[in-house]
Amino acid sequence: MPYRFTRREFAFVYFNSEGMHRPVAFGSKKEVDSFLNNKTPLHSYYSTAYYSNPEAPMAEKEWLGADLVFDLDADHIPGSEELNYVEQLEKVKEKCLLLIHDFLMDDFGFSEDDMEIFFSGHRGYHVHVRDDDILGLSSQARREIVDHITGIGLDLEVILPSQRIKVGEFQDRDITKESPELPPEDEGGWRRKTRRLTEELLKRWSSMKKEKVVEEMKEKHGIGTKTAEGLYEDLYGEGKWKKILDEGKLNIFSEDERMVNVKSFKKIIKGVLKEENVQEIGSQIIGATDEPVTGDTKRLIRLPYSIHGGSFLVVRGLSINEMERFDPLDDALPKFLTDKKYNIEFETLPEIERIKIKNVWFDIEKKMEIPEFAAPFMISKLGAKLL
Repeated sequence: MPYRFTRREFAFVYFNSEGMHRPVAFGSKKEVDSFLNNKTPLHSYYSTAYYSNPEAPMAEKEWLGADLVFDLDADHIPGSEELNYVEQLEKVKEKCLLLIHDFLMDDFGFSEDDMEIFFSGHRGYHVHVRDDDILGLSSQARREIVDHITGIGLDLEVILPSQRIKVGEFQDRDITKESPELPPEDEGGWRRKTRRLTEELLKRWSSMKKEKVVEEMKEKHGIGTKTAEGLYEDLYGEGKWKKILDEGKLNIFSEDERMVNVKSFKKIIKGVLKEENVQEIGSQIIGATDEPVTGDTKRLIRLPYSIHGGSFLVVRGLSINEMERFDPLDDALPKFLTDKKYNIEFETLPEIERIKIKNVWFDIEKKMEIPEFAAPFMISKLGAKLL
């Protein structure tokens, strides 16, 4: 049962009926068992919020607080329309693990004990954060968390510390200009991400041929050919990229090109924060998360361990370690489905040509004989009809 379920609102959608039955509240697990056995709902939901009177109309419920919830859906990941269902499941799993490790644990300091992770039963994951410090957060405060994850309002001038470096002399006086440094290794949040991503880029470039690196500098970061070649020589011809990693300082470039290369390198760091990086991934997480879910303090979400009526897969609870090897088309199949054979037919063949369900590979054909454990999924998700 969900934590403090007697303080939650429940809601249900039934077979062959329109609309949602709500609000529903339960005083005991026995009541829940009896209700589900008698009603057999197609879709089951419960509130992320806690109420004094969960069965009352919304104006009379008396809100007590709410879990912080992230609802990641593969359908909202950019480019997901080009992926089949199985590929979407893999992609959204990557985003979920990134959300958990890079943001919830690293940035906000939550532990695995503070979180509950569920496969949504369809094509995504739900992450519930339950902690006294976030229970009473307003919608605006929760949106601030969303803004952090998506990198809204990131200012590189704030993220990168700076140093003044000598670029010349005039009348026995040093001419200095401000140059960025990489954030210290013990920094957190976006500063840590900036340093790590810059280090990863420098290491990746160190294993590439010069022409490929120069080409990437030009195409991805808008740096001219001559500057890109000079920057490459400074970084890799003389091995100064290692000094950047060791000391985090950009005061390592040739005297005559110093500010040009420092300025160009800063442009590269800006590029690092935009391409195939945490900021873009953060945007995809929240794109995948359906932002209103996280900001909503009174949201309904799928009931754990119920069966999703659109896929007939179970809303399964998972640990972080289990996620790595979790296969929804095996681990989220209802256990009561048997090997009994059924005949199905596709009016239109789905895009996916072959699929593995419960460790059995099926080649999709116009007419098929399949075991019961594969039938509900193929009917609900792939468009088959039962003969």
